[in-house]
Amino acid sequence: MKDALIPVRKSDIAIGKPLPWAVYDEQHVLLLNKGVVVTSEHQIETLIEKGLYREERPRALDPECPQGGEVVQGQPLEDGVDIPFDRVRFAPGDLVQLQGLQEGMDERYNVRIIGMYKGKSVLVSHPVVDDKLIFVREGQSFLVRAFSGVNVCGFKARVLKVNLLPYAYLHLSYPNAVHAVRVRQALRAPVDIIIAIYECEGGPLIASGRIVDLSVGGARVHSPVRFGEKGGRVFITFKVKLEDIEEIVTTPAIIRSFGEETDDKGRLMQVVGLQFGEINPAQRLIIMNLVYQHLFKEY
Repeated sequence: MKDALIPVRKSDIAIGKPLPWAVYDEQHVLLLNKGVVVTSEHQIETLIEKGLYREERPRALDPECPQGGEVVQGQPLEDGVDIPFDRVRFAPGDLVQLQGLQEGMDERYNVRIIGMYKGKSVLVSHPVVDDKLIFVREGQSFLVRAFSGVNVCGFKARVLKVNLLPYAYLHLSYPNAVHAVRVRQALRAPVDIIIAIYECEGGPLIASGRIVDLSVGGARVHSPVRFGEKGGRVFITFKVKLEDIEEIVTTPAIIRSFGEETDDKGRLMQVVGLQFGEINPAQRLIIMNLVYQHLFKEY
């Protein structure tokens, strides 16, 4: 059960200081993690205008949890911690990965959580490759991987039931616990995405380039020309694609760093570190899932 939400006032947020709590919209969709630094008055006003909330009280420490607390988005863990499954807040639509435990089964399949019945089963979508269902038999065992904030979680599960109608999905055995390890790097992924940089929203195009490293909070950009100044603001637009979903991301951004390096074709490029401004929840979600897909290849 989710904690009750209370409104966040403008006076509750200090510019340049880490947020003391995570903030959500009125549907309880996470907008900013605890610890994120709000950098401008405009950002605060934009958030407040859309409706900003936080949980009414911090989660109580849980004696059943080895770390004394719940696994929630953005909360790091020490290495090798076993966590009760119902303390990891998976939600319908979350991306998880299945890998067969039989010898020689190295393929990994991305599926999504549909729901769960505590102590009984976890429902996930049926694995698909090239728009075709892969063969899954009842009794088959998988290693299931998932991400929660900066933690990668894994557990073993057995296929209890394969359902093909009215749509294809699997019942997996409900685990007692998951093994959680903190991801040692920032949640980001190497990409190759075209980006356009404008002086301001509706203003002239000042540069173009390619995003070579992407996270929910920002990007590293290769551009043939230097643009802006450190600490300056620009307006950017780029397209992200995840499976059959495409989103055009448009957001103000702050220039955080400059550098130079050669690209994969040996050309000297300007390297610009950008911090994103406010991104709507749908775009944030698709970027996060894009990053998770890359991380899944490493764990």
